[in-house]
Amino acid sequence: MLSRLLLAATAAAAAALAQGDQTIGATIDSQGVTRLYGNSFGRPGYNVTYDYIIVGGGNAGNTIAARLALDPANYTVAIVESGSFYEITAGNRTQVPGLGFIETQSFPAGIGPSLTLFDIITEPQAGYNGRKIDYLQGQTLGGSTASNGMAYHRATEGTFEQWSELVGDDFWSWDKVYAAYKKSCTFSPPDFTKIDESLNITWDSAAFDQNGGLLHVSYGNYQGPFGPYMDAALEKTGMSHIEGLNSGKLIGYGALTVTVDPRTATRSSSETSFLQAAAQGSSIKIYPNALAKRITFDGDKKATGIDVQMNSATANKVYHLGARKEVIVSAGAWHSPQLLMVSGIGPADTLKKNGIDVLVDLPGVGQNEEVGIRPSRRSALSLTQSQDQPTVPAMFKVNITTFTQIVRENPEVTAKAVDDYLNSQSGPFSGVGAGQGIGFEKLPESYRKEYSNATLQFLDGFPKDWPEVEWLTYESAAGIGDIGPDDNFLTFGGVMLTTASKGNMTISSADMLDPPVISPNWLVDDKDLEQAYSIFMRLREIASYSSIMQEEVYPGPSLSGKEAIIDWLRNNMGYIFHAACTCKMGREDDNMAVVDSRSRVRGVTGLRVVDASAFPSLPPGHPMSTVYMFAERIAESILEGN
Repeated sequence: MLSRLLLAATAAAAAALAQGDQTIGATIDSQGVTRLYGNSFGRPGYNVTYDYIIVGGGNAGNTIAARLALDPANYTVAIVESGSFYEITAGNRTQVPGLGFIETQSFPAGIGPSLTLFDIITEPQAGYNGRKIDYLQGQTLGGSTASNGMAYHRATEGTFEQWSELVGDDFWSWDKVYAAYKKSCTFSPPDFTKIDESLNITWDSAAFDQNGGLLHVSYGNYQGPFGPYMDAALEKTGMSHIEGLNSGKLIGYGALTVTVDPRTATRSSSETSFLQAAAQGSSIKIYPNALAKRITFDGDKKATGIDVQMNSATANKVYHLGARKEVIVSAGAWHSPQLLMVSGIGPADTLKKNGIDVLVDLPGVGQNEEVGIRPSRRSALSLTQSQDQPTVPAMFKVNITTFTQIVRENPEVTAKAVDDYLNSQSGPFSGVGAGQGIGFEKLPESYRKEYSNATLQFLDGFPKDWPEVEWLTYESAAGIGDIGPDDNFLTFGGVMLTTASKGNMTISSADMLDPPVISPNWLVDDKDLEQAYSIFMRLREIASYSSIMQEEVYPGPSLSGKEAIIDWLRNNMGYIFHAACTCKMGREDDNMAVVDSRSRVRGVTGLRVVDASAFPSLPPGHPMSTVYMFAERIAESILEGN
């Protein structure tokens, strides 16, 4: 059934693209001139010089590349990406929102995520009882925006008060980043001819610019029926409803916006939005299937370009792309620091060990160094690196309809879902399987009183509006072996947003073809174990207030006792692929900072890092919107001459 759906959805996607403004092929501009999409591609194997070279065509890379290329100054810009177009390599799984969600629950062995993602195996994780984790990161034009859950919400006002203090620059104050958040997207309110109006979805229209931006943000064209029931459960446990999650406030519950273009019911990524706009409206050159091997420098330590290796049958061919102005690294939390290190920027001992000449000794590249807690707002995050968000999962049998029967390939249910998607861009495949029953909170005093003084002091270092946990409901039946014809399931999880454990990465060689050595270090700090246990107990409390949750099927009610629960958490806690801060931004007096407040790499010129690796701290919740904003702000800084 799903194989037939793939064929049918191919036609739907093609028709959808024809209805929208996304075109791969030829277009006629306003002057009547034919523009060939093929003109947007660089010629591999030839040494060429541009004003700006962007390494990595992901969330940040496509955004900053488009802003520079579309500027009236007519800068020449090249974007170098080791992957290709996800529409080609992975097809409907990446474009159809609900299909991507369903198929990620059962990837075929040896295929699945490898089509558009790096699959890096972590070092054994001590906090996870020695488990090795497949850590996924986008490897395609669009990066992780081509395969993620499409969750779009913004961080809190207090987050950016803290950022400004951490980096010593009010460039990151809330009012300035709020404008950049708005700049990147166009918002579409719910279409209540496709979404049940009784679901009571609310939003703050002031959080979006009426003129709109390139990225599409909406509520999709489908919301499951579980929302009001989960909202009621969150309300009963003390949380309050908020109008939306995009105005600088998160504590409370509401509906989550997603990066779905509701006109076509397809994923809106940095590739479909920013990169395609640049390809149609500028001289940008795209180099897909091209691996940046190293950054080159002149005698004054100015970045002059990159050496590139073709990711093809002629893989040994290396050529050089020059940069007159800057090289901008946007290769993600693991590969940005790797590229710096193989280019001679990083901890001197690590570079020497791998036979790399030291250009700049920067101990903070990819590393983690936790120092004692200080009694100030900067205390929790001021000198830390590599941050991520572990998750506490549980699954429940429910008495309402969810995606479960589509996962089971129930013919009747699936046929209707296909028909809805193809003929009216609605139904389960037009949504992401999540978005309602979303809550953020600081845990109540009844849980906090069990914390050690060290944990309480650590948590007090975060801003007052920074939640400690995100409650996330989604229509997953992953791991359920025998699904009956009337069975329906929901996964309800808690995401830890105030982690004390910090990870790190290093290199295994001087070659970018060799994967980095990564260790997120989840749960290695006892403060996180205390939080994980409390999140698990709070999760069960919230579930007990839900009228639709009939039975806890995972881990099951027989799991009890603090010691047994902690052991289960070590063996079963999840991960959400939100690594950040491995090339963190910081003040001059922070010896672990890699970039300054405008993302310029210390000790050299003409080089920036612009992606989540450069965050001074990982904001609460899902970082995609903040990565877009971050790239917008740095693009603005560059165009202003900074």
